[in-house]
Amino acid sequence: MKAIVICRDNIGDLILTTPLIATLAEELHYRVDVLANSYNAPALDGNTNVSKVYIYSKLHHRFANESVVKLIIQRLKVIWSVRKERYDVIIIGKGQWDKRILQWVRLAKAKKVIALGSNTNPNITDLVIAPEGVTEHLVKQFHRMLTPLGINTLPGKLRLYADTIKVREMRTAYEIDRQPTVFAIQISSRKILQRWPTAHFVLLAHRIAAAYSCKLILLWSPGAADNPRHPGDDTNALLITSLCQDLPIVPIQTDTLGDLIAAVSLCDYFITSDGGAMHIAAGLGKPIVALFGNSDPEVWAPWQVEHEILQAENHDVGSLDVDMVFEALHRLKQRTEAQPALDCIATNRPAAPVI
Repeated sequence: MKAIVICRDNIGDLILTTPLIATLAEELHYRVDVLANSYNAPALDGNTNVSKVYIYSKLHHRFANESVVKLIIQRLKVIWSVRKERYDVIIIGKGQWDKRILQWVRLAKAKKVIALGSNTNPNITDLVIAPEGVTEHLVKQFHRMLTPLGINTLPGKLRLYADTIKVREMRTAYEIDRQPTVFAIQISSRKILQRWPTAHFVLLAHRIAAAYSCKLILLWSPGAADNPRHPGDDTNALLITSLCQDLPIVPIQTDTLGDLIAAVSLCDYFITSDGGAMHIAAGLGKPIVALFGNSDPEVWAPWQVEHEILQAENHDVGSLDVDMVFEALHRLKQRTEAQPALDCIATNRPAAPVI
């Protein structure tokens, strides 16, 4: 039996489907392929539950020198490759399906199409509707889509793998030996209400360095703030670094998703706003302090890792003060320091074949 999981959206959404993928492969013994995009696909590197990854580029993700015609031709090749497989099952890895996903569904022509939501569509054979009045984590919602296949168990942990070679190179280049404690601070967020002020990050870095014998890692989305493809925080990262010159802080520019996964694997604790980076840290088993703006923690909280969630009443991360975040980090550290160290899941195995 062959299944394809469509995950054409954000990094976090794709990572949150990995328990579902694991159950499909390990319990139901399906051959599982994934349709991803060029932005999120590296999150599947090293995942042996995935047999094949189909990758296409969204037009707004293209580089300046990339031809639109070339990308359309590549997409047509992917469509043909998916269609000729004649999948038994398509699973839509998104909280709510949309018209663009349904285009892929119609082209794939699978026997069974499973999706979350409440709106019916003739292309969806099994519409899974969440229980009324219950707010579920997205991992649980995704796992619920396995009920038409006879699965009623709870989902397991996220599956994410850092490349051991890249991790080793970073550890050496940035002189990170995990002694003393390594705290990673990730400053970027796409959503305005989830952006913590730059000055707060500077103050937090000083508080952490004053309280603990530690090393700090600074992470951000690389690029200029006005980059139309992926707005970045190079300017803010440079400012924070300049104002923390007296601290044991290392800025690590992560130009690829694989770089970011490797960098996150180096830390012991992770501080970030809700978003893809938070789910990367959860996938690597890191204790997390998560700053939530106007997204729902019940749906998006770090999955099955120790964490502290902070959310202001006005749902604006900017309203959270430095003391609140530091105290949450201190509680988290106290709670986890007696537990065995959480090593990241790392691999240098080849990724699933990519089309």
